[in-house]
Amino acid sequence: MKRLLLFSWMLLLMACETEITDFKTQNLSNAIVVYGEMSNMAGPYTVRLNYTSGYSPFDVKEFQGQVIQGADVRIVDETGAAMTMKETSKGVYQTPASFIGVVGKKYQLKIMTKAGQDIASAWQTLTAPVAPEGLNSQFVTAEKVENMRFDLSGYLPDQKQVENYYFIKRQDFIQFLTTCPEPPPPPQPVPACDCKCWQAPQNTQPILLTDFLVDGSKIKLPLGSVNFRDFTDWVVQLEVYSVDRATHTYWQRQEDQRTLGGGIFDKVPAQILGNLTCLNNPDQQVLGYFMVAGKSKTRLKVDRYNGIPYETYNKLVNYVEFNNIRYKNYPLWDCRKAAWIPYNVGLNLPVY
Repeated sequence: MKRLLLFSWMLLLMACETEITDFKTQNLSNAIVVYGEMSNMAGPYTVRLNYTSGYSPFDVKEFQGQVIQGADVRIVDETGAAMTMKETSKGVYQTPASFIGVVGKKYQLKIMTKAGQDIASAWQTLTAPVAPEGLNSQFVTAEKVENMRFDLSGYLPDQKQVENYYFIKRQDFIQFLTTCPEPPPPPQPVPACDCKCWQAPQNTQPILLTDFLVDGSKIKLPLGSVNFRDFTDWVVQLEVYSVDRATHTYWQRQEDQRTLGGGIFDKVPAQILGNLTCLNNPDQQVLGYFMVAGKSKTRLKVDRYNGIPYETYNKLVNYVEFNNIRYKNYPLWDCRKAAWIPYNVGLNLPVY
């Protein structure tokens, strides 16, 4: 009897299912999102404008929201001189490549939309850039190849009696090898085989540092380590921005929310406001940030071939063969066509 009742309840629940096929969401926010940056390095500098409304997952042009076209976008310095930015694509504005920020000057982003919204960023001083020093890699062996690694190290030299804040973008470039096909029989010519390419795994998390408690000392860079699962080169590119406290606080809040673990003592997620306001309509919400900072670029090349002990070398040879690191099942004349490699950027490292 109990089994019969249970079966009847299951049939009833199944009969009450309704498939919803026309569910739609609507973003009622009309907030404007602005993001851009400028530095002491050669441009062009780019600013992106869009609304949070009008989002469409089916239109790549509106993946981040409806773009804002036809705006008057300028970078103004403390003397009143202005550089007008040209709309190079929908919602994307750029300065001429000849325009370069000057260390010590104050800058502000000013925007006038076609709808009459007058937006301005807070004034920021372009601080002197700071370059990393002591960048190095140290091989650490282990019993298993999976546990072998290269520990990375480096530091930022800190200026005494000055509050210093840093925003660092890290991008790794990893060289990979593919297997060339068998050559055609003579007398056919053997095609050239490009088997060395680079991949650039996506990294959207910045490194945030401050000289709090280490004023005037070396600030250690938390670079971690890279693995030893191939002989190819590994390049770590660091873009170091010397920013003010407000910029550092903005990005620190972004990171705090990103790393929330859902615990009962975690901070409550909230909208993070940047350094932009609408001057003629205080109720118009403006999100995002315009960053003015001294910037330096550095690359550390990790040589994963030279100087490796012979015994360790043989272990890696066997590991590469056993794990098919060379993709022997998919021979190619051109590694740029290796579509299964994520973020394949081709034969050469991007110019920087």
